[in-house]
This record gives sequence, structure tokens and C-alpha cells, in this order.
Amino acid sequence: MDRAQQLATLAGAAAGQWGLVTAAQAKELGLNAVQLLRLTEAGLLENVGRGVYLLTAGGTPQHLETKVAWLRLDPKRFAWDRPTGHRDSGIVSHASACQLHELGDLPTPDVEIIVPRRRTTTEASVRLRTAPVATVEATVVDGLPVTTADRTIVDLLRTRADGGHVGGVIAEAERRDLIALDELAERVEPFARTYGLKVGATGRDLIDHLVAQAGERLRRQEVDRAGREGFDAAVRLIAERPLLLWDGEGHRRTARELLDEVAARLAAVGPSPGTGEFLRQLARPTSAAEATRRQLLWKMRELEQGKNPDSESEPEQAD
Repeated sequence: MDRAQQLATLAGAAAGQWGLVTAAQAKELGLNAVQLLRLTEAGLLENVGRGVYLLTAGGTPQHLETKVAWLRLDPKRFAWDRPTGHRDSGIVSHASACQLHELGDLPTPDVEIIVPRRRTTTEASVRLRTAPVATVEATVVDGLPVTTADRTIVDLLRTRADGGHVGGVIAEAERRDLIALDELAERVEPFARTYGLKVGATGRDLIDHLVAQAGERLRRQEVDRAGREGFDAAVRLIAERPLLLWDGEGHRRTARELLDEVAARLAAVGPSPGTGEFLRQLARPTSAAEATRRQLLWKMRELEQGKNPDSESEPEQAD
């Protein structure tokens, strides 16, 4: 093969491996070490790891170190022939999995890979961990097998990773719908004592603790906070401006619009500390339209009791 044929042969294989090819794969394709050396000297290949080459025309791929380490686990086998869970392959995990998922900001000094059987490596920057990984606990990111977000979080807790860092991973994974909080809570509960929580603490307690350590909020907390703040603001508005509600026929439309907004928020987030005060404001005697006042009071009480506020029935009078 001349140089152009050699390069074309390597490119065909490297196209399915992020522009990378191992020396063992090149040998399978008919190229020897001397030919690889000549291509490297010509600037057509770059040696990016022991026995791993990058075709320079394609540029440097993301997560290069991780891809090199993963290819070196089974250097003869091409990426497309390596099923997840194969005894000689591995699954990117722990902080390296967070890096691929783009979750949190854990330091990643080493490439971390879970392997199904005990393996050793002479690479100082590669850490192999022996553990089983269920099929449902693995996914593919950028062509690499990677532990899912929830399995990654469990693995981090198992190795006692920094709580604040793990909390950041949880918060971001929840915002991106990569985890189900109830399922994760069940899996992480055994680690609650490890992270300083009292006996009897639940997995949900641990999640909240770690997220707080990270200075983050879960999406459900953000939504709840925003809903309650908005509801309380509406309560204060109506309490401070009772004339909008009670000053006769000319203001009924405005009153109904304000009520609908408050009622919608109450239905969404439940009663808040401002609800009782609002009901007391509604209950004050006024010289305005009594029927409208009774209707508003009734609707708010129905909402507090969890009943359907759109029911056509209405009490004849309000207490």
C-alpha cells in the first residue's frame, strides 16, 4: 500500500471511533509499526496515547483522554464490535461519567471506568473499578458507554465523594430530567449516615442535604418557592386594596380577575400563611355587594378544602 492507501484504510476505521485508531487495529488492517511511524512523522497521524493514533485531518475530539483509555481496554476490537458489558470492555463512570453527561463540576484528574472483571493498568491517569453494571444502568454518550445519571450518583456516594459536588450533580440532573427523585431517593438512602445525617434520615433527606450543600435548589423547590411568593404577593395586593373587590358593580370584573389569579395559585401550591389573613379580609362586613362577597369567600374556602371551585352550586350564605 502506498501512503494514500494506508491513510484511506485507517480513515475508514477511524471514522467510527472519533478519528482514532489503535496500533493493534491498524495491524488487523494490514499496516505495520514502521508505516504508522512514517505517517506520524509526516504529520498525518498523531500519537495521542500508548498505541493509539489520531488522524490529524479530523481535528481533536472531545473527551480525548477518556476515549483513548476506553479503546486501550480492548485494543484489537473496534468500537462498533464492543457490546456494553463485554468482559473485556468497560463503562465510563464516576467523575468521568459526570464529565460526559456535563453534570456538576467534579474534578477529573483520572479517567474512571468500571470493568466487569478485575483488570490492571499501567496508565497512571486511568482508574479501573471492578463492579457489575446492569443493562438499564448504562447509556451511550458521544459514542461511549457511560453509567446513567442515577447510577453515577450512587457510585459517587459509594466512594464518599464530596457532598457539595454530588449535590450539584443531583440538582443539574433533576433540572434536565435525567433522574427520577423518588427512585433516586430509595437508592441513596443507605448513604445518609455516611454524610452526617441522623438515624432514620430518608433518601429524600439526603438529597435535600446534598443539594443545599451545593448551594443549589431542586426544580420542585424553585417552582414551589416561586408559586408561594406569587400567591402571597397577590394576597397582599387584594388585602391592601379592598376597594377593588368591594366598591360595587363597576369593579366586579376586576375583582373576578384578581380572584381567578389568586385561586389558580392556591390550587397550584396549596394554602400558604397569607391565606388565612386573606379570608379574614373577605369576611369583613362591608357596604358593597354582599352577594359578590359571599361568592368570593365561598370559592376560596372550597379551594382550601380541596373541592372543585368551578362547581355551579353555591351556599346561600357565608359564615
